[in-house]
Amino acid sequence: MAGRPKSFDMDVALNAFVDVFWTKGYQGTSIDDLQQVAGIKRGSFYAAFGCKDDVFATVLNKYWNEATELGLAHLKTEADPRRAVAQFIRHVGLFMSRNTPRGCLLLTSSGSPESETGQTSPLVRERMNVLEDRIFHTLHRQNGIPDEKRARELAAFALSCLLGLNALARNGQDSDKILAAADHAANAVENSGQQPAN
Repeated sequence: MAGRPKSFDMDVALNAFVDVFWTKGYQGTSIDDLQQVAGIKRGSFYAAFGCKDDVFATVLNKYWNEATELGLAHLKTEADPRRAVAQFIRHVGLFMSRNTPRGCLLLTSSGSPESETGQTSPLVRERMNVLEDRIFHTLHRQNGIPDEKRARELAAFALSCLLGLNALARNGQDSDKILAAADHAANAVENSGQQPAN
């Protein structure tokens, strides 16, 4: 039957697309994979969703809104900026421990080509910049780190910790190891403002 089946459900299809890209990555996902989980023919697929890059952009935006923003809310839960970032790192560690070997769709996408041109998607780069900026602004806010350079350096360190936690998850490390690594990283951020003992 040509065209969109009566049973077609856009939300169900998008959730399935998230699962496919999250599990297989951009390069490992084919149009056939997406068409199959959507349950529609190729022509109808292109009419409904566009090309693979278009689908991935929609998936990444959905993932950001539903998963990343949920985690970033931890940046507002503590009055102390360093502690807020530390809690965010611990949240990511818990997320990773529950999502091995998939890790995080956004963080994984930042380290591999996610477009037909073989380049990292501009959307992925944009989202990673937003992620780092949100951490920076948390650290640099009132009662935080007044020196912008130091705040940016600590934000970059926090982001590198998140990428490391994702690598552990993608490598199938056990939950306890991921949680311990997240806790060490969180403690390093939280204690970064302490003066060394004489």
